[in-house]
Amino acid sequence: MIFSYRGAFRLRHLFSGILVVMLALLSCAPVAAQSNSAIAQQFQTKDSGVTATSLVSNQKGDPNSVMLSSADSADQLAGVVSSKALIELSDGGTGVQVVTSGLTNALVSDLNGSVVTGDKITASPVEGVGMRATDSTVVVGTAQASLSSVQTETREITDTQGKKQTIHIGVIPVQVSVAFYSVSSKQSAFVPPFLQSLANSVTGREVSPVRVLVAALILLLLFLSITVLLYSSVRSSIISIGRNPLSESAVRKSLLEVGLTVFAVLLFAVVIVYLVLTV
Repeated sequence: MIFSYRGAFRLRHLFSGILVVMLALLSCAPVAAQSNSAIAQQFQTKDSGVTATSLVSNQKGDPNSVMLSSADSADQLAGVVSSKALIELSDGGTGVQVVTSGLTNALVSDLNGSVVTGDKITASPVEGVGMRATDSTVVVGTAQASLSSVQTETREITDTQGKKQTIHIGVIPVQVSVAFYSVSSKQSAFVPPFLQSLANSVTGREVSPVRVLVAALILLLLFLSITVLLYSSVRSSIISIGRNPLSESAVRKSLLEVGLTVFAVLLFAVVIVYLVLTV
């Protein structure tokens, strides 16, 4: 009986050990699958700064050659440089392997706001480093982790206006899929496309849908106010002349004052609408 108890005790520990090992393997399997799910293609490069995890763009006039990406070359984004891809397409020569599809690590920064899971990643002014896409542009893929969850490096850069800015750069997993990302298509659900396009053309940049709606309401109220003011003025003028033809000069003066008032109100409203869209 004592032997049976000891045997059962050992058997239970044996099964427990097997279960722990199986759980450990299962938990590691997705990680291993994610790190080896990318498809890379070989490209030539003359850019000595091209390293693994950096974003690259095609050279103009040479689709088989890449360089470090930048904001100016976002339209030619090719992918992310990687040294460990599941499938590597090569012609047998020398070059760099660029992930064009699948999950891989990529350099990103918080230059355009903190990156979180699900954000679209595009090229930034810092060569080879991506950033969160907030405007319609070509993106390299989708962030699969937040930048705040990884170790970052602090760097100080100078923008085109000479102002210094501190940014954080880190490596996060990105699901690579180069495509054009349209912001306006998501806003069309509650903002008419022609209003959004008009506001963007007036300001020269992408305008928040809320600002567009506020500006549209201001213009609508302005139109109603001017319509009521003109109608009441013309109506009262016609009635006054009909009752007293000698009051024509006074009526004309009154209409002139109304016209100047309407012009002043219109000018004031235009300034307010412009400030709403730009400030």
